[in-house]
Amino acid sequence: MLDSGGFALLANPRAKWTTSSVAKLIAKIGAEIYVSLDLPPATGDTAERRRKKIHNSYRNYEFLSEQFPDKIIMPVIHGRTDLEIDLSIHLLNGSKRPPSWIGLGGIVPLLQHRYVSKDIFNTGPELFIAKALTKIRQAFPKARIHAFGAGGTRTFPAVVYFGADSADSIGWRQAAGFGSIFLPLRSQRVVTWNVVKSAPRKLLDNDDLDLLRDCCCPSCLASSSIETRLTALRGNFVNRSIHNAWTIKTQYKHWPKAISSMTEFIGNGNLGPHWAKALCRMVSR
Repeated sequence: MLDSGGFALLANPRAKWTTSSVAKLIAKIGAEIYVSLDLPPATGDTAERRRKKIHNSYRNYEFLSEQFPDKIIMPVIHGRTDLEIDLSIHLLNGSKRPPSWIGLGGIVPLLQHRYVSKDIFNTGPELFIAKALTKIRQAFPKARIHAFGAGGTRTFPAVVYFGADSADSIGWRQAAGFGSIFLPLRSQRVVTWNVVKSAPRKLLDNDDLDLLRDCCCPSCLASSSIETRLTALRGNFVNRSIHNAWTIKTQYKHWPKAISSMTEFIGNGNLGPHWAKALCRMVSR
């Protein structure tokens, strides 16, 4: 998958980056999926500004899909209200070329900052994301859905449950840099920190250590005992990065296999109370 740089443009709005720029690179670079040039909403955007970005993102998709009829061009849906998600879906429904892949963007800011619009404040980001994925899946039952930035150990199983097929994440590297490791279906666990202050995240407990003993990542397999594994993870950023990337890559092996089991798993709060609440609200609709 080749991204188009739409999100990076938020940090550099003066960049002269257009659909023509993206088209020239698509023509040169080999990939399986090419992300259309999307225009994500910025924090200070008005509702009118967000609507214009949605329309412009759709026009960018139409342009690129016409330029490359034999390539997979992925449009990205953005929105900060239910109506904006509906607008994005409505525009794509009228496309000359129905998308075979669709992205849902803006997930990371929603989960990190939690307050972006009244819709999201009143319902919670998790419910907003769940509803958006469900709407996309209903409107495009044959398309694959990619959830941008939602590849974490507790976010990814949730978005897949609500309709996504894939996701990506840079969290494995960021967490390693802050002295944390990933474990399947669990939040980050701190393995190294300044002991003068309290740990910024949850520490490893006995159940976590059992998972770590069973870990087959290259970093952990190089150590025979749990003590040496912990020493390697605490002392080396590279070891933590490898461990985290491996966990992200193979996490699905630890998920409940049946839909009913995953429903119960999420509903019981195993992915956190916010996803449990979102599931409850979706079921009661």
